[in-house]
Amino acid sequence: MISRVAEACFWLNRYVERVEVLSRILGVNAAFQLDSGLDDEACWRPVVIVVGQEKDYLERIAPTISDASEGEVAQEYLTWDEENPSSLRSSLRFARENARTIRETISLEMWETLNDLWVWLGERDAWKLYKRDRAAFYLRLRNQCLLYHGVSRNTMLHEDPFEFMRLGTALERMGQVARILDIKHHGVAQAPHVEESAEEIAQWLAILRFCSGVEPFLKRHNSAPSGRAVAEFMLFDPAFARSVRHNVDQLCELLGMLAIDVDEGMGVRALTLAQEIRGDLSRATMDSVLERGLHEVLTRLVEQSAELSEAIYRDFLDPVPLGTVAQGESPA
Repeated sequence: MISRVAEACFWLNRYVERVEVLSRILGVNAAFQLDSGLDDEACWRPVVIVVGQEKDYLERIAPTISDASEGEVAQEYLTWDEENPSSLRSSLRFARENARTIRETISLEMWETLNDLWVWLGERDAWKLYKRDRAAFYLRLRNQCLLYHGVSRNTMLHEDPFEFMRLGTALERMGQVARILDIKHHGVAQAPHVEESAEEIAQWLAILRFCSGVEPFLKRHNSAPSGRAVAEFMLFDPAFARSVRHNVDQLCELLGMLAIDVDEGMGVRALTLAQEIRGDLSRATMDSVLERGLHEVLTRLVEQSAELSEAIYRDFLDPVPLGTVAQGESPA
């Protein structure tokens, strides 16, 4: 498989995952604000931070807010803004463009699922639904992304292109979950059995809903969610599809399958880094994480996801064999 196809497969699923996660966050956050009574800035600014666009938002969007509700402005920015590379519209456009470049690789059903969603988003009916029923609008986006994942699993050959798609999904989830959990890292109590208020429990339920994790969490715990229990679940549960541990395990498995040319160093850098991350997680406990600082641990996980993305790029998408020096690079 040529590197161009591998790169498109890798990024296709990363962008689809971004659409799914952000549509869920926006839908849950809108409902949570109605129940909690939080002001617009406290409710919506963290979402802008999660998608990595705080600087652009503060420079380009925040100064234009006057009488308008910041909640409405933030939602339009996160949903429709074409200059925001992390908006739902931009992410879906990037996903469709990657799919278009590898039409011969993906299945017809995958292309139709993505293309139909893109066409719908550009029609007036989508804007009308957004204005009339925000929850239904975000639900349609989320469900179409879930449909895409089901269609891809059942209509593609499970060969290298499919594995690069899974690789993109796992890497995106690793970083996204760390960012989402970091929204409320300051609320995680050091002591294991601290009683939390109804408002705090509602906030932790919202965090779980951001990751479609309420039902899986309640199958592990018979009590109301606490910050410590939610953080431990999202970081360490090996069976939860969006936990950091589960996706790091997936990354190690997939990179091990793809790193077939060991003599040339193909995949060694990325696999070694993924195994180091898994080793750190295996040795960690919730107590050790809290002792080190949850925010610091989550920030490091986000940095490691970026480092792993760069290693995957260098190993597979623009490979330079180990022991060689790329043009213009210093061997030091």
